[in-house]
Amino acid sequence: MVSEEYEAREIIMESAEVVIQYYMSILLASVLIDLVFGEPRGFLINIHPVILCGRISYKLFRPGGRFFGIFLWIISVVPLIITFYLIPRVLIVINAIIGIVIYAYFLKLTFSIKLMRNYAREILRRVELGNLNDARALTQEIVRRNVWELDHQHLMSAVIESLAESFVDGFLSPLFYFALFGLPGALLQRLSNTMDSMVGYKGWPYEDVGWFSARADTIMNYVPARLSSVIIMIASAMIGLDWKDSMKAAILEHNRVKSANSGWPMASFAGALNVMLEKVGVYRINNNAQSPSTSTLRSAIKLFDASIIVSLVIILIILIIRVLLLSLFI
Repeated sequence: MVSEEYEAREIIMESAEVVIQYYMSILLASVLIDLVFGEPRGFLINIHPVILCGRISYKLFRPGGRFFGIFLWIISVVPLIITFYLIPRVLIVINAIIGIVIYAYFLKLTFSIKLMRNYAREILRRVELGNLNDARALTQEIVRRNVWELDHQHLMSAVIESLAESFVDGFLSPLFYFALFGLPGALLQRLSNTMDSMVGYKGWPYEDVGWFSARADTIMNYVPARLSSVIIMIASAMIGLDWKDSMKAAILEHNRVKSANSGWPMASFAGALNVMLEKVGVYRINNNAQSPSTSTLRSAIKLFDASIIVSLVIILIILIIRVLLLSLFI
């Protein structure tokens, strides 16, 4: 009897080890795809889940109530999650290597490291060359505020804020849910964020229709946003920035921003860099610190990179724990 229990335990552990290796290979391959190839181009754009979700919601949108908003979210999100999950799962049965590669590619479509990092580096380069107008034009592609009214310091602030927000929305959140629920989890987070950006606005005709999309995105990012402050603190310590002020600012300054989530990574960046981040007339984070400069943006990019590395370690830990508790291929 004892021997049978021991053998059963060994089989379970071996199965868990296979699943862990499976997930690790997919995660690392997806990161490699992003760093080498970046965002899809050409015809691949047309089969990007974010693009498809945006097109569906745009075509079906009309002024309406909250129930229609829930319907719009479901019809724009759920069929895509099912489709993009089933394709690699079917391919894995036919050919394991091809299936895993496609799975990794689809996972990559839920996050981005290279895109925001390249924006920040190129904006920094243009500013250092004295070409502030080109820097403003690039910044306008990643922020909603009118950058043409911004001075040098507020332009740097806008880019740093975008880096901090993108770290959560564009990287940590989808991979956090991948660790918990596999590709469907990552797709759910990414498409929830897409729906929020499509219809989650205040005022007519969006407010009632976009209510569910906005709440779904807030809920999905709630835990990752707060986890990001811990990650940014660790990353700050790794590269010699102010890790104590990073956590202090996160706790005391996150509520300067109306968003329930974005204030956490933004305040953590502000504290680590010892700078004030400000959207004029809307919020000011870390008020008594110095204004950001080009050197601050350079440090912010390093902090972004370090935070990505720390995140990957933590995501792998979460993934291993989840597999040991529930060893399923999902």
